[in-house]
Amino acid sequence: MQATATKTAGQELANTLRRYFKVGTRTRRYRNGSDLHEQMLEALQLASQYPGYYSERTEKPLRAGFGVWLAYTKHVGGYRINGVLRRRITEMSPYQFAAFLGRMVDAGVTNAGQGEVFFQRMTHAI
Repeated sequence: MQATATKTAGQELANTLRRYFKVGTRTRRYRNGSDLHEQMLEALQLASQYPGYYSERTEKPLRAGFGVWLAYTKHVGGYRINGVLRRRITEMSPYQFAAFLGRMVDAGVTNAGQGEVFFQRMTHAI
């Protein structure tokens, strides 16, 4: 009997981001003058706002991250979270950042309010 590995929506998102942006464990944050964190966040936005922008294989997992993009933009981009937590997030490698976005999806972040709760829990865990 074979065990089938089922992936969560967050794991699918992280794998899709890593595949699409060709990110490995040693990939640096900046590539050819562009910020991979910003490109990943933009991909979440574009997949949700412009259906058909990406192929179906890429678009489906990315659409699950729209609420994550909203929460991240408001709380991290808007400097509304703890400074130490913000620094830790912005210092992540692109590989770790993709996993972080996937973790937010798996935590059920679908809007800015749920993102606030997610970041508060992360702050208390520091």
